[in-house]
Amino acid sequence: MTMTGLNILVINSKGGCGKTTVATNLAAAYTNHGKRVALIDFDNQANAHQWADTRSSDLVAIASYRCSQPSHFDFASTADYDICVFDSPAAISHRSGLRADFEALLRQSDIIIVPMLSSAWDIQAGEHFITQVLTQRVWRARPKPIAVVSNRVNGNLTSQQKLGHFLSCLGVPAIASFRDSPVYAEAADSGQGIVELKLNRGARKEFKAWHTVLGWIEENSGTAISTRMPGMPLAAPRSQPSGTDNLNQDNLDQG
Repeated sequence: MTMTGLNILVINSKGGCGKTTVATNLAAAYTNHGKRVALIDFDNQANAHQWADTRSSDLVAIASYRCSQPSHFDFASTADYDICVFDSPAAISHRSGLRADFEALLRQSDIIIVPMLSSAWDIQAGEHFITQVLTQRVWRARPKPIAVVSNRVNGNLTSQQKLGHFLSCLGVPAIASFRDSPVYAEAADSGQGIVELKLNRGARKEFKAWHTVLGWIEENSGTAISTRMPGMPLAAPRSQPSGTDNLNQDNLDQG
């Protein structure tokens, strides 16, 4: 490995699955744990880079890099960060024109997160892509943990069951589900992560899922990283004045 920290690759060949949402929220979560974080945006749309640029001066700054070709990126330039999050390009694959970029991302990553929607088309595309990853020569030479997160889940149990069955056949875990909630757009527009919207009830509903993702990464990275999420109850206790939140991690753990 060229880089000394933990390198998390957020990747899927299908567009619109929420790669940038996952990448930016991971960057925000680790930044708020006191880690030195770099967010490397390899997508031509550069949404992750723009998100980092819109962060308020009241928030902890996140170093942001932009490069349209991973095979040309100087990964050594980010060697001093504790966490590097890679937001992969759309339509990345092992096709001849993209093989070098695909291999560069797989070679430099320690952990792979694949965001997926649970529609029939997304499951079919996801099956094809994960098979590509698992059979790619760079991954086979140095396998690294890979997991799926379900994005924009809206309660369609049939689709979720199909996705779960497909993943179980490959031995790839589905580690968390994120709701189809407007809070993600709100966070993106303000250059924030879900964990930074501590007074937002919709965001607090997502804390447990993000805690699970960070816990899985820590467990499978071999790196000791404090990933304790901010503890916020879903509603303020009755004894407190309206609009007051009680910062109590136990409420989250028990939820």
